[in-house]
Amino acid sequence: MNDQLRAQFPSLQVQPNGQRLAFLDSAASALKPQAVIDSLTATLAGPYANIHRGLYFNSATTTAAYEAARTRVGQLFGLSAAASAQQLIFTRNTTEAINLVAQSFARPRLQPGGAMVVSELEHHANLVPWQLVAAATGAEIRVIPLAADRQSLDLSNLEALLQGATLVAISQLSNVLGVRPPLAEIVPLAKRHGVAVLVDGSQAAVHGPVNLPKLAELGVDFWCMTGHKLYGPTGVGVLWGRPDLLAAMPPYQGGGDMIETVRLPTGTTFAAPPARFEAGTPAIAEAIALGAAAAWVQGLGWEAIQGHEHTMATQLSRTLADLPFVEMYSPANTGIAAFNVRGAHPGDVATLLDQQGVAVRSGHHCAMPLMAALGLPQGCLRASVGIYTTTADLIQLQTALQKAHRLLVG
Repeated sequence: MNDQLRAQFPSLQVQPNGQRLAFLDSAASALKPQAVIDSLTATLAGPYANIHRGLYFNSATTTAAYEAARTRVGQLFGLSAAASAQQLIFTRNTTEAINLVAQSFARPRLQPGGAMVVSELEHHANLVPWQLVAAATGAEIRVIPLAADRQSLDLSNLEALLQGATLVAISQLSNVLGVRPPLAEIVPLAKRHGVAVLVDGSQAAVHGPVNLPKLAELGVDFWCMTGHKLYGPTGVGVLWGRPDLLAAMPPYQGGGDMIETVRLPTGTTFAAPPARFEAGTPAIAEAIALGAAAAWVQGLGWEAIQGHEHTMATQLSRTLADLPFVEMYSPANTGIAAFNVRGAHPGDVATLLDQQGVAVRSGHHCAMPLMAALGLPQGCLRASVGIYTTTADLIQLQTALQKAHRLLVG
């Protein structure tokens, strides 16, 4: 991508420690284009009011913008306006979306002896909610392990893991290794055993087209993502679910906007989805800005985004491969590179990179079980590309790593 596109991201104009910023942590949270920032400002400047309640101009205008954002986000993921209005729930993030499914779908269906299946690749957000539900119901957590290559999943025992299970929760794209679990193999097998499937699409949603109707045809029951990785704001994400399942699920939070009628002392009834799962005043400006982010991504086009990111992913892999002191854990060309500098603590390396204007992630990346499986108790470094990544960023990374290695290892 050219300098004109990079100029749309004000954060890239910041010079940490007086250095040009090479931002290589988009897998954690993407920077925001001016279009998203302008959307937030415009909504808060008004006409603004709370939504779904008022009959006056400000409220009606803001409500219309909020619901238009739901349609726009759904469109990005292949949904019609009618399907978005029924099946797409605004949440705070992927974490809240998964907790919603855990509490409203899984928990009522689980009992002692029941089971849920996860993989060793998962982000904590796709592990801990299931652990909480398991502890509350007496069910167990079964784990799809890493394969011997430590870069893929071992599915040889998957059929046994699915026996008697209620749900399998799997990421669409690993936030650490950049690998894609084989959904085309996992999902149909789960459905043959009557097991529901939740897919965490947080990383995948930003790197290429996601078609929810096609995922539904494959057998996916729930899919979720978070807005801040899709160049949108924090505090908003989405959960998609099959309409029949959503209609049968009870709410797990109560309050305004999710009710039909309220009676005392009991007898309250609830609105139909998605309102049933959007209790209280939502992140109004953030949801509208997520719609702006979806429109911005659509304006760029997936072909251009994927072409650029493939080029940058290839260059990133070559950049790190050219450094003999770097130990790689990710497959090549994924765009998410997990690595370490041999003989140096990842936190020390990250600190020295920051002093040279290079932003990478260090630590466990909210994936401690994966770090344990990889034998990395101190975690690792992670560099990830985005739409604004350039060859200059990767040259800066290489130069900074060489200096860090000299200082820390010699």
